[in-house]
Amino acid sequence: MTNWPRMNLAAGPVEVPERTRRDLSKPVLYHYDPAFKEEFAHTSDLLKQVFRTNYDVVIMQGEAILGLEAAAASLIQPGDKVLNLVSGVFGKWFEFFIDKFGGETIELAVGYDDAIDPEDVRKALNANPGVKYLSVVHSETPSGTHNPVREIGNIAREFGVLTMVDTVSGLGSELLSPEEWGLDVAIAGPQKCLGGTPGLSLMSISPAAWEAMEKHANPLRGSFLSILDWKDAWLENNRFPYTPSVSEMYALESTLTQTLEEGVERVAWRHQTIAKACREGVKALGLELWPVREEIAAGCVTAVKMPDGLTDEQIRGTMRHRYGVMISPGYGDLNGKLFRLGHMGMAAHPTMLASQLAILERSLKDIGYPVQMGAGVGAAMDAIEGWDDAA
Repeated sequence: MTNWPRMNLAAGPVEVPERTRRDLSKPVLYHYDPAFKEEFAHTSDLLKQVFRTNYDVVIMQGEAILGLEAAAASLIQPGDKVLNLVSGVFGKWFEFFIDKFGGETIELAVGYDDAIDPEDVRKALNANPGVKYLSVVHSETPSGTHNPVREIGNIAREFGVLTMVDTVSGLGSELLSPEEWGLDVAIAGPQKCLGGTPGLSLMSISPAAWEAMEKHANPLRGSFLSILDWKDAWLENNRFPYTPSVSEMYALESTLTQTLEEGVERVAWRHQTIAKACREGVKALGLELWPVREEIAAGCVTAVKMPDGLTDEQIRGTMRHRYGVMISPGYGDLNGKLFRLGHMGMAAHPTMLASQLAILERSLKDIGYPVQMGAGVGAAMDAIEGWDDAA
């Protein structure tokens, strides 16, 4: 059998802290035991604080793809115009849900190494009266890019357009606020920058989004995809629409508690600081960043163009099989065009970044790529200022 990696520095799921693993192993409770209901309510309150919102939050019991499909299924009616912003694999992929539930897709697209210009959103909304929803990916993990969702969300609000926002790898890497950013349905996952385990969809729902779901010609109920079922059951009647994932809720409570103990602001700063340092290290090695502009580079991963003459198996394969360090390839249409250095959760730390870049340097040298040993690590460490774990 293949040996397990010594370091998981992939694009998620990420390595989780020992404290989370310990909390995950607590005895499984009956979901209507008072202690579990209290824990579920407490975890929901913690999620509100991490989202920095007063909107309702819903924790759907499935990996974040469930939340994304649920948003589309609960809101979109046949014939609804949906402006879908495409700057990467996941943005394009959301069109499947729009089509599935009968929406009319209006696509605003840029290259998968670029980001959406908010003014182009304004132009598109002016040119297409009657748009009801806007869908956008905040942090395109496959591309290592992020979109200016705050500006986009507020433009949508000007036009009375509701937003569906995939912030699966955005929450934790940037400070966001659903109210201030115009996010009507925001969907995140615990297994990215929050450093938790996969298996849940973390959702923030605005009053306008609830109203739209309830006014749907056929409101979605009695379905695993139903967000309204969670509103009716949990938010209004303190019961569950089905059996929740008890152990995953333990892990989520632990993850959110640790996030708040550190401070949401500190977590975001840590991700942005390590991301910037990683980019400096990559450039010092003579490698080229995938995003066309550094200011649109994501805080979750650093995407690097595949050097001419090298393959994914040579770089990632050497790092994984010779040195036990797992990083991610390009995904979908980007497979073979780039590789991604992960710095989410626990990996957003100088010790992990130094190790990752050192193994990248060693692997490049092993496969004959000209590299000055220590250049990447040195540039990255030089870029880190003001770090203090005791602060």
